[in-house]
Amino acid sequence: MAEYKVPCVGVGLISDGRIKWVKVFGSLQKDIPAPANTLFNIASQTKPVTAMLVLKLVQEGVWNLDEPLAHYWIDPDIASQPWLYKLTTRIVLSHRTGFPNWRSNDSSGKLSFHFEPGTQFGYSGEGYEYLRRALESKFRQPLNKLMEAQLFKPLGMKNTGYWSADLDTTHFAMWHDGKGNRYQVPVQTPVNAADDLITTVEDYCKLGVFVMQGAGLTDTLYQQMIQPLIRLKEHYYRGLGWGLVKDLPGGGYALEHGGSDIGVRTMAIFLPGSKEGIVIMTNGDNGMFISDRIIKAALPAGATILGIMNKGSQAHECITLADALIQSYTGAYQQSNGKIMNVVKEGNAIKVSGDGVPTAILYPESETRFFLPDYDVQLEFGRAGTADANTLTIYENGKQVMKISKAPN
Repeated sequence: MAEYKVPCVGVGLISDGRIKWVKVFGSLQKDIPAPANTLFNIASQTKPVTAMLVLKLVQEGVWNLDEPLAHYWIDPDIASQPWLYKLTTRIVLSHRTGFPNWRSNDSSGKLSFHFEPGTQFGYSGEGYEYLRRALESKFRQPLNKLMEAQLFKPLGMKNTGYWSADLDTTHFAMWHDGKGNRYQVPVQTPVNAADDLITTVEDYCKLGVFVMQGAGLTDTLYQQMIQPLIRLKEHYYRGLGWGLVKDLPGGGYALEHGGSDIGVRTMAIFLPGSKEGIVIMTNGDNGMFISDRIIKAALPAGATILGIMNKGSQAHECITLADALIQSYTGAYQQSNGKIMNVVKEGNAIKVSGDGVPTAILYPESETRFFLPDYDVQLEFGRAGTADANTLTIYENGKQVMKISKAPN
C-alpha cells in the first residue's frame, strides 16, 4: 500500500462456500483508520449485481431475456434506428449492444449504434442504463428499490445501496490519486445500473457465496448465465453479467468482474467448482497493482486466471528510442470529459498518471507505440506531420478504448 500510495484496501476470502476472512487495511483518509465495515464505491462492479437482479426476475417469470427492450423503453436518440428492436436483456448483459461505453464518448454527445446489436463485443455502461430504464418502466419502481427487495434484504447485505442523504460518510473510503492525494469529488452519485453502487467487502462476499451456490436459479437458467456468449481472447469470454475464465486446471471456470473509476479499483473472482472466491476493494488509482498481487497469493489458480485475463494477443519486446522522440510525446492529454492524463519521460520509457489513471511505466515497442508489461494495455502516439499528430490512442484487450489530444498550453 505504501509502494502504490493506496490508503485503504479491503480483502474478503471465501472458502468451501463460506466467508472465511474479511479485513480492511489502512485509513479512510488521513489519520482516520478504516473499520471492518468500510464503505467502498465499487464502480463497474455494480454490473454483476444488476445482472443477478435481472436473472432473479427471469426466474420468477416476470422478465424475459430475449424480449425487445423497446417494449418498455426507447431512447429518443435512437428512436428511428432500424436496430432498435434487436436490443434485448441477453445482449445488454453480455455487452453486445453496439453502444459506446458512454454517449459522452461520442463527439455528438448522443447515443448511437457503433455496430449491429449481437454481432460484436463492446463494453457499454449505456447498455446497462438502457436496461435500467426498461426495468423501471415495467415495474414502476426505481432500480435501487428493486435491488433492495430482491437482493439486498434476502441476502443480508445491510450495508449495500446507492448514495442517499443518510449515507454514513464517516465509514466511506474517500478516493485517492496515484500519488496518494485525495480527489475533491462529491460522494453523491445517482442510481446507475452500471456504476456507483456503495457496499462493503463482506456484503459483496455474500453476493459471491449466493452466486456460487446457484443464485436460486434453475440449472437451465444458471447455465445460460455462464454460457460463453462472446469470446474476448483465448479462454476468456463474456456471459450474462460476468466475465468468464474457462479451461482452468481440472476443468474449472471462474466468474469475475472489476470496477475502475477515479480513485476506485476493485475486483471479485468466484470459482463455483471449488466454492472459493476473493473480493478486493481499494480507494486508489493504483489499486489494481495491489489487487493482482493479492489474488496471486490468495488463490491457487490466481496467477492462471490473471494470466488469461491480462494476456495480450501478441508478445511485446522493448526497443530503444531517441530521447528527443520520447520527449516529443510528453505533456498533458485531455479527455472529452475534461480529465487529464499526464505523460512524462522516464528513461527509455514513459510514465503516465492523471485523473483516474494508474501511475504506470510503459515501454516502447515501435516509434509510436508503448506497452504496459503484464497487462494487455498499449498507448499509441500520432506521428508528427500527420492528421493524428498530438493525439494519444489507448488500447485495452486489443480494442481502442479512447483517443485523446494534447491539452492546449
